[in-house]
Amino acid sequence: MGQAACPEAPETDFDAFTRDLAKGVPLGRMGAAEEFANLACFLASEQGSYITGTAINVDGGRSPVV
Repeated sequence: MGQAACPEAPETDFDAFTRDLAKGVPLGRMGAAEEFANLACFLASEQGSYITGTAINVDGGRSPVV
């Protein structure tokens, strides 16, 4: 087949990209997937069995609500 019709995507330094995103997070860093997973496991466990009907923001403090 011939060449793709799309131009080549520019290379992006992922570390620089995430550092720039982290500047907008009050904790100063991006969250890890494990941090969300820990919350999900807690809520699904016996320890979280009394928690119902709530919204929990996993956003490093970006949401202005408590």
